[in-house]
Amino acid sequence: MNDTRVINQISGPRMEVKYRMLMPEDLSKIRMQDLIHEAREARLAREVGAGRLWRRLAAYASDRADRAQRCR
Repeated sequence: MNDTRVINQISGPRMEVKYRMLMPEDLSKIRMQDLIHEAREARLAREVGAGRLWRRLAAYASDRADRAQRCR
């Protein structure tokens, strides 16, 4: 099976496959946008993780306070 048949099976017979050359500036802009997107996702993951940590610490502190009150 040659490449034309594989492309036609995936994209359909009427679809054309076009390639475009990008300038180095465009490539660096795309890379920078990808890095910014990854940084935002990582920051969101850290915030979610930190929220879970603070909730656990708050629950632990609350349990300790309840135990301390019962012991008095």
